[in-house]
Amino acid sequence: MDFSFFWGLGLGGIGLFFTMRTVQKQEILKLKKNFATQQEAYESQLQLQAENYSLEMANQAQDFQQAIADLEQRIASQTQIKERLEQKLQREKELSLASQKKLRENNRDIDEILESLEQSQQDVLHHKEAEISQLKAQLQEYAVNLEQQRVDLFNLQQQSASQQKTQGDRLNAEQIQTLVGTLLPEITLLRDSLNVLVDQPENLAALIKALKDILEGQAYAAKKVRATDNKWTECRVPHINLMRLYYQKCKKTSGYQILISPKKNQKSQDQDYEWLKNQSSC
Repeated sequence: MDFSFFWGLGLGGIGLFFTMRTVQKQEILKLKKNFATQQEAYESQLQLQAENYSLEMANQAQDFQQAIADLEQRIASQTQIKERLEQKLQREKELSLASQKKLRENNRDIDEILESLEQSQQDVLHHKEAEISQLKAQLQEYAVNLEQQRVDLFNLQQQSASQQKTQGDRLNAEQIQTLVGTLLPEITLLRDSLNVLVDQPENLAALIKALKDILEGQAYAAKKVRATDNKWTECRVPHINLMRLYYQKCKKTSGYQILISPKKNQKSQDQDYEWLKNQSSC
């Protein structure tokens, strides 16, 4: 039997084995080299991050130290101010005690004096309250006069445009509707409110001012109307005792619905309540 074939095959296998082993070693060396390169890059990156982190920490520490120093300085400053105030308070307290002692020693009628001082203070307060009330009344009067000037200006413009009326003629319903729409576009007048304005030209400015106060949240003597399940609010017009304004703020649309109605008697007011109760929300 010829074994040369098998010898050749064996020797070829051995050569192939050593060749593949050499290639594997080369691949392993490449992998080790790549791993070493990546490890160096990672260590370099890690070192750079560590340096940046150390720098950031140092900057934060420096900021904290500066903030602490500023806070300590503020505390020291506030402490000094507090101490000065306490010293001043103590001196004033001592002076007050000394003054009180001297006052008691020199004045046997101290209770009388205190009562007199209290009465004087009450008089001053009453006087100031009277002045404030007077000023409020004046402001209200000025506000009404301002609305009267606006009404007069509107009236004059209407007269100039139509050239049909004299200066003393009162505004008609159409003109008053235009006036309200111009000065108070957010207000919708209900029922016979427009006729009330037409029939009371002497109170027109005051009523316009009262309507404006409602828009500005300054309605006079405002209160909820229980008979309408508190859906409507009732207010009065200063210096017009029997005049009532009922209003509700619209939720679906902007503005207010307002009913102007003179209170003739309790029955007429109850009728107003019944009418308002049947009105839907706007």
